[in-house]
Amino acid sequence: EDRSPAFSVHRQRLLLPRRRARPAGPPSRAAMAAGMARIAISSGLEENPVHKRMRRLSTVDMDSVKNDSVEMKALAEDQSLLALQILQERQIASNPMKAYAKVCTNQLMGQDDAAPASVLKNNSSTQSPQMRILLSVMPILTWLPQLTREIVKADLIAGITVGVMVIPQSMSYGAIAGLPYINGMYSACIPTLVYALFGQSRQLAVGPVAMVSLLVEAGLRGQLDPEDCPDWSEASGKAQYEVCPDQYVSLACLTAAVVGIMQIVGSILKLGFLVSFLGHPVTSGFTSGAAIIIGLSQLKYILGYDLPKSQFVYETVWNILKGLGGINWMTVFLGILFLAYLIANKKVAQRYRRLKMMGPLGPLFACVIGSLLILAAPSLREEFHVKYVGYIPDGLMPLSLFDFKLAHISKVMPTAMSACLIGYMESIAIGKNLASKHGYEIEAGQEMLALGIANLVGSALSCYPVTGSFSRSAVNNNTGALSQLAGIVTGVVMFLTLMALTPAFYWLPKFVLAAIVLNSVIPLVAFGEAKILWRVKRQDFVLWVVAFIGTLFLGVLMGIVVAVSLSLVIVIYESVRPQLTILWRIPGTTIYRNMKQECSGAFHPNIFICRIGSSMFFANSSFVKDMLLTYVSDLMDVNPTEYLVLEMTPVVSIDSTACHVIHDIVADFRSRGIEVAFAMVGNRVEKTMRKAELKDFIGEKWFFPTVNAAVQFCLRHQHAKKLAQNVESQEQTQAPCVDIGHIDVGFSNEIGFSNDLHSENTMCFLTLSKDVPMIMSGITAVFKSNNLTIVRAQIEPLQGDGAKHTYFLKSVRTNSKMSEKEIDRLREDLQGLMRQHRVSIAQDALARSDAESPVSPHPTVFGSPSAATEAQLDRLAALERQMEQMLETMQGNSRARSSSLLPASCGSGCASWLP
Repeated sequence: EDRSPAFSVHRQRLLLPRRRARPAGPPSRAAMAAGMARIAISSGLEENPVHKRMRRLSTVDMDSVKNDSVEMKALAEDQSLLALQILQERQIASNPMKAYAKVCTNQLMGQDDAAPASVLKNNSSTQSPQMRILLSVMPILTWLPQLTREIVKADLIAGITVGVMVIPQSMSYGAIAGLPYINGMYSACIPTLVYALFGQSRQLAVGPVAMVSLLVEAGLRGQLDPEDCPDWSEASGKAQYEVCPDQYVSLACLTAAVVGIMQIVGSILKLGFLVSFLGHPVTSGFTSGAAIIIGLSQLKYILGYDLPKSQFVYETVWNILKGLGGINWMTVFLGILFLAYLIANKKVAQRYRRLKMMGPLGPLFACVIGSLLILAAPSLREEFHVKYVGYIPDGLMPLSLFDFKLAHISKVMPTAMSACLIGYMESIAIGKNLASKHGYEIEAGQEMLALGIANLVGSALSCYPVTGSFSRSAVNNNTGALSQLAGIVTGVVMFLTLMALTPAFYWLPKFVLAAIVLNSVIPLVAFGEAKILWRVKRQDFVLWVVAFIGTLFLGVLMGIVVAVSLSLVIVIYESVRPQLTILWRIPGTTIYRNMKQECSGAFHPNIFICRIGSSMFFANSSFVKDMLLTYVSDLMDVNPTEYLVLEMTPVVSIDSTACHVIHDIVADFRSRGIEVAFAMVGNRVEKTMRKAELKDFIGEKWFFPTVNAAVQFCLRHQHAKKLAQNVESQEQTQAPCVDIGHIDVGFSNEIGFSNDLHSENTMCFLTLSKDVPMIMSGITAVFKSNNLTIVRAQIEPLQGDGAKHTYFLKSVRTNSKMSEKEIDRLREDLQGLMRQHRVSIAQDALARSDAESPVSPHPTVFGSPSAATEAQLDRLAALERQMEQMLETMQGNSRARSSSLLPASCGSGCASWLP
């Protein structure tokens, strides 16, 4: 926050009014706008001890250590070189093309390919490259030897709890996908075991989930050929999975195989970045719409009559309304009763810590109670026709590998792609959230590989696509899972259930499974998120609405395609129209800010400063050129441009097209008599411009390290040009070349303010071309008359007899930053003070100099302080003494004024917050 040069010398902190304690209000909506993983997992989690310690450190009262000091040191040379090498290797490794090119180069040069990799994290490791690869691919070889009795105990409890929870969930999700209940149970067993071998997340619970199940059912509907399912026809009103369940299961398993292959190939090619196109608004809108479709599809088990399954919400609603005459009030009553129990059970488990185990065990209790109810009351089956699950086969899962038909790959490809992206997006979001809470890291590529292997192996054993589950991962974490052993325990529990316990689910009523699904998807309908997006950014709200409505009315797959397509359109639109920020200077400083950010800036005569907001490439370079020409043309009558300064900090790279455009920009503006200067050009961009011979064409002198340096050079160049024109007009001969470096840049008298540079104070800047004795007493009186408190002040001597004053101010009335009206009033008072001391402001000086002479001997601008002389140091000491006297006077007056403002009923208790 302190941007003053090294010549700034004096700082003084005054006592500030203590803030009265305020009751903690509710969290802001922006803080609540986290991703789905954070919403689903964060409830009930204990704070990581590392995070607790960091939070305690962040709340240390900095005033209590204000007299301490710390020494700035440089890292040892050998450590710096090692750090440099590690970072360079990581940059290469993060780019697959560069990494492959380096491997090829090393092979051609006869060097060891593994040598660079050893520079990364395990630079001191003596393991062979093959062993390092094996350890990275199979994390079980790392965490298994580290198990302790405490870890095993915690993982047993968590694994059994999740295993009990996943039994009814897997049956419900299998039904959503159009598969028999047993295939959902298979999918909760084998992939869970496989992921525990290859996955890095210690708390992620992998298995069937509602979203992927819905994608599978919507994508595979009607994909069986007539020869595969000859008994089915559209006129029958039944779905293909009801007429030909075995063929449909084979198609779903083939989808899982294709998903697994995609994820494995994606991990090798590092294609995980593709999920970035599924932004949070898109996924939230899609999830909300899909949750409604899933919920409506389960109503047939509660209403008691058959409903044709449809992915279009209007068709489902119409079918519900048509069949209301056949409603079964007994199943409605029981279904609502069990749903209310599950919702209440979840809320009680979240509210009371001692009862937290009731949350994951609630679905199992509902299944047991429902089964006993159907078994004990035959009238429910015979008289009220309450449907139940029936026979579920037990034993080992059958092989489905030999039932695959390669001709069907093209049919399942769209479904596999959507399931791959949605599934990986959910898993990596949950995994990273849990990893950050427990203080470890997971690699996105390895997670994609683990999911791919789990899906590929599961597809051979009658499983459909799986991914990480929000609800089960949260339960796994809340019950104390510490390693991947919890996932193995969950898989073993599911395996034992398949071997021996499937007959226990014979009498399980279907309305219980429907209530379990409804209880799971209700929290996923995020209308509150849409309200937040409307307030935060309307563009994201539009994405949410498009994804939501598209999913409801266009279908699941088409809805997500439309939302992602709109996201790509927005990305392309933003990339081809980079932000061009117009900069102006805060008076009294060398700080340049966005003119939208600072309301009291100043432009330089005949100089236009612009920041290019992104890298330049073939798609956006022409837009940059057109906008610059437009801006210059708009200012032609108000402030004709003679110099264009381009601030290039955000420009990380340029391509060949951008080089041609930059060449055209410089040539075009020079033909109009406008010079172009470049400030803060990065090393990468500079190399490209040098290779393209742009620097030779533009000239080395037009490249500067800062905007301030570029503006000063433009002012010198402008002054030299005016001198040359003046000589030519008077002597009618060509003027001699003027050395720009010998032209001094003077300082004008300016007053500037900023409410943006400091988080708590208003900054006031006064630049005096000639310091006036006793002016500080007048400044003190002005601050006093405006009810302002000086928090900190500093004075910098400038070249000659000038001085720069910087004040950090607070309003006594509000104990915060100054308002715009207060700033305007203070500016007028300071201008009057400077006129009283016969010091004119910058605008008067410019007007007077232009009226007296067409060419000023020195341009009237700001500048950097020159090297300190003995006289300046003596004057600095005098300024310090004067500053101390002013601050003491200000402090005493502030206390007296604050005391006089106290109400009569305040008493002695108010003294604690007085300044």
